[in-house]
Amino acid sequence: MAFSARPDAPRTALWALIAWLLCSMAMLWLFRGDFSTLAFRDPDDAMRLAQVRDWIGGQAFWDVIQHRVNPPVGGPMHWSRIVDMPIAALILLLRPMMGAAGAELVACALVPLMLLGGLTATLFVAARRVTGSGIALLGVTLLLTSPSILVQFTPLRIDHHGWQIAMATLALCGALDTRPARGGIVAGLALALWLQISSESLPYVTLFAAAFALRHWMARDQAPRFIAFAAMLGGAALLLLALLRGPQALIDSRCDALSFVYLWPLVVLALATTIAARLIGTTHAGRRLAVATIGGGAALAAFLLTGGPCLSGDPFAALGPIAYRLWYLQVLEGRPIWEQSLSLQGVILLPALLGLYASLLAARAHQGEARMRWLVLALLLAGSTMIALLVMRALSVAHVFALPGIAWLVARLFTRTQASRAALVRVIGSVALVLLTPAGLCAAWVAVAAKPEPAKAASANCRAASVLAPLKALPPATLFAPLDLGPDILVQTRHGVIGTAHHRNATGITAVIEGFVDAPEKARAVIAPTSATYLVTCDGLTEYRLYGQENKQGLAALLAKRSPPDWLEPVPTQGPLHVWRIRRD
Repeated sequence: MAFSARPDAPRTALWALIAWLLCSMAMLWLFRGDFSTLAFRDPDDAMRLAQVRDWIGGQAFWDVIQHRVNPPVGGPMHWSRIVDMPIAALILLLRPMMGAAGAELVACALVPLMLLGGLTATLFVAARRVTGSGIALLGVTLLLTSPSILVQFTPLRIDHHGWQIAMATLALCGALDTRPARGGIVAGLALALWLQISSESLPYVTLFAAAFALRHWMARDQAPRFIAFAAMLGGAALLLLALLRGPQALIDSRCDALSFVYLWPLVVLALATTIAARLIGTTHAGRRLAVATIGGGAALAAFLLTGGPCLSGDPFAALGPIAYRLWYLQVLEGRPIWEQSLSLQGVILLPALLGLYASLLAARAHQGEARMRWLVLALLLAGSTMIALLVMRALSVAHVFALPGIAWLVARLFTRTQASRAALVRVIGSVALVLLTPAGLCAAWVAVAAKPEPAKAASANCRAASVLAPLKALPPATLFAPLDLGPDILVQTRHGVIGTAHHRNATGITAVIEGFVDAPEKARAVIAPTSATYLVTCDGLTEYRLYGQENKQGLAALLAKRSPPDWLEPVPTQGPLHVWRIRRD
């Protein structure tokens, strides 16, 4: 097989489509056992379905509070309706034909795969702009065989992480566009959409703005990309926030989502850059530097004025010390690389570093504008890798950015291997290239670096529908349950819960943790003021076990020993789930 730089583009695009369809069919088959009970792999996916159900059921578009969480106050959420829209649309479309349950199942299974299709198309276009169609097709193949990326697009994975990867790749597509103004518009719109979905986009906004400003300064023909990017980013962010959150959101201050704090610096960037470019011009490097400096400086000054408490540190510190330590710090996907295991550290770093090396090697092998596109890709990959070092779940974006370079390197080595006269070299060399794919590289590293662990006794999946089934026999009530059980309880039953693992409900999170960790009498003083009628535990839940380890004399530890205090009345259940009625007399 030869990797031509310019094969027939429609044919390679068709093969990319076929590859996505085959990958989707394979994942539907592999995860078919989860469909009948909506067995979500992550509590956030269950919470997303609960949010969609509430919206379809009549909750206002701008109201994203989960009203069955910590009633009667409700659990505040920072999530966006953008992620809800395709799920809700598919459910409403299919419900007359399949019923509510069937429509939900199909929507939750297909929406992630449809998003993966969008990612596949976007990566193909981005890679084709820098490597040609043949190698872009190889990049798509690497994408559809990379577990570190596909994990966010499996059936039932309906949370926002796949959207983040897709928007980052769309912004990359804009960065590599041969038409600068169009590329700036595409990248600005992609990041404006991402800002509505998650504040995790903020470092990438800075990264892309810096990359575009650098090219703007270096080459006059790249000035339209930076100016269009700044204008689209600020304008679209303002318009989308007003449409998706309501006019009040334009003056609300939040550190964990797009709000007054971050919005107005972006608007200032758009206005200052556009006005400076019109007044100063972009004919000389000095003038272009002045335009970028004025735009960036004005945005920074605005942020110093709007930032307030968001300038001082981690917004999650507002959770309080016990919730911060026993919940937030335990979420390893949000922690830096040095807190991860050795095997995971390699999974984070190796594909990104290989892609960076390959991108720089490709830049060296090209000339002119082609070299600049490779260097831009390398810069964005280096920045996204730095972000992944600080937040583990950001590794997927870095790995996507690494794919064009890895595909180019594999294709080049394959061509050289096949040119050898020795059949043994051709065969062994071609097979060995599998180790340079993200899947092969990570598998080889894990095989070498993973430490053998003693076998553990199998434990029940506490979030499974079969385990939570006894709760359906109870009259609708509010349950005092571990945080990780909360979203599945909302989806599988009619009950409410006090807390879920969603940080804006700091009151509910703190109450749940203190209630399980404190000694019985102190725990009673925490639980009694809540609206909870029943207390729920599950033997196989890691979170529950952590509470017992934190205080050997705490409520969780005593309940694990089946020694409940007298203010908890056991409710007969079977299996690992245990329920107590809370006595307030």
